Amino acid sequence: MNLQQVGRKISQLRKERDMTQNELADKAGVSYQAVSSWERGLTMPDISKLPGISQVLGVSIDDLLDNDKEVELIKDVLNKNTAVYAEEKELHMDEVVEVAPALKPSQVDELVTHVEPESINLHELRNLAPFVSKEVLQELAQKVEFTGNIQELRHIAPFLDTEYLDRLALKIEQVDGIGALRHIAPFLSREVLQQLARKAEFSGDISELRNLAPFLDTEYLDELALRIEQVDGIRALRHIAPFLSQHVLDQLALKAVYSSQKPNAAN
Repeated sequence: MNLQQVGRKISQLRKERDMTQNELADKAGVSYQAVSSWERGLTMPDISKLPGISQVLGVSIDDLLDNDKEVELIKDVLNKNTAVYAEEKELHMDEVVEVAPALKPSQVDELVTHVEPESINLHELRNLAPFVSKEVLQELAQKVEFTGNIQELRHIAPFLDTEYLDRLALKIEQVDGIGALRHIAPFLSREVLQQLARKAEFSGDISELRNLAPFLDTEYLDELALRIEQVDGIRALRHIAPFLSQHVLDQLALKAVYSSQKPNAAN
């Protein structure tokens, strides 16, 4: 649903009736801030308010929303005929995404149960995420293939459980490697981040750590850096050096100076 288009329509109808935003707010039973937000295209009126707003502005819901398909679906939700609509019209995810800004999360959850499975994809989940419950979003996410589409996943990560993301991250790492997880690393648990860091350490691919380092504890990184330096030398730490404590950096710097002077001392 085009929020800007609906907002312009509300603004136009209000002005045609020579009403202030405060007057519309009072008559529709909402706050002045809500009306202002609608007219600026930032939010959508709650579906339960649409009949009242339409009545105040002297138009039908059809005229207010100006989209036959969306209006039909919203009316069915209002009349609790969602199942009938879905059965007759083959409800698709893009339709739910269009009307979701006007619905309550429980209403979006109900609509989603009637969606054609083949219409569910990562792009639609990204657009739906702010309007659906976490439980339903995770059920939908299980039906989507994430490998190769990690950039899209970062947009729904804030709406998913850490535990769920941890499991998903470990699966993705098996296929796409640790580097692919940089988009969702901020949302992973400390335990899984450390597990991935250990894997990078043992595999010898230290460069992968730069994708995880900003989200690991400094204390853990310090310990990791000292172990890596023992095996691969100081140069191997260039990827994570900006995230180490000053104490460990000083310690490594002194060691480097001492090592460089050692041959001279022997002579």
